[in-house]
Amino acid sequence: MRSISLPILVAALALHTCEMLLNALAWRNILRRAYPRSDVSYRVVLGGYGGGVALNSFLPAQAGTVAMLGIYRARIRASTALGLVGAGVVQNAFYVIIGVAVCIALIATRQGALDPQFGSLYAHAVLVVVGAIVLGLLAWVLVRRCKALAGAREGVAILAEPRVYAAQVLVVELAAYVVRAAVIGLFMRAYGLPVTPQSVLLVLAVNSISSTLAFTPGGVGTQQALASAALRNVAPSSAIAAFSLGQQLILAAWDIVFGALALASIFGWSATRTFARRGRIAHSAS
Repeated sequence: MRSISLPILVAALALHTCEMLLNALAWRNILRRAYPRSDVSYRVVLGGYGGGVALNSFLPAQAGTVAMLGIYRARIRASTALGLVGAGVVQNAFYVIIGVAVCIALIATRQGALDPQFGSLYAHAVLVVVGAIVLGLLAWVLVRRCKALAGAREGVAILAEPRVYAAQVLVVELAAYVVRAAVIGLFMRAYGLPVTPQSVLLVLAVNSISSTLAFTPGGVGTQQALASAALRNVAPSSAIAAFSLGQQLILAAWDIVFGALALASIFGWSATRTFARRGRIAHSAS
């Protein structure tokens, strides 16, 4: 980690922060359409999003996302649990679609895709693709047939206005995705890995798979194993492991700092410490 040049480190962290700000903006736009009378504040949305990202960096199974929705439920008047879940579906739809598309494209175009060397990567990629399709079908059936989910419709209100969704969510998240790719490219350059569109897409796919199957905090371990399989013909395994682990540790540390500051801006430092402590206790009890 000490071998990374300071200019690259600063640029990568600045872009990573920009990505989080953009994602929080997309969340704010979705929630404002869902609850137009609640005057949803960007500061509150950013605080909840930053806190959730921070918790996800050291808690497994997307526990931070659950905490984020809890913050929104407490701070946004008239919000409901189902409505916020619906808003989460809208916010994640772009990333699921583009993640599946990248995985399919890499499987279809990568030479030697059936090579045993890449068995782990492509098995996980296929699992994510199939899982996303199955979950999508189940969600469609439930929304169509289960009246209990009618409350989730408020969270997807922005989809009723395609132009607004495209301008306020799709474009914002596309910009965040491009910034994410730039962050990966900077870290790859810092660790001496060749930066090409295909190699960056491979790492994006690996990160998407590992975060989807985040059984460990931040998907640590899974991410390194998949990165080694995906990039083994690109660079030495030691360089790949250093890049993957170094990037993850640096960004996780920054996420915790940024998330603490974001939460403190809406709750104060004392409540932020209590919130983090209760999160760890609840996770240990589960």
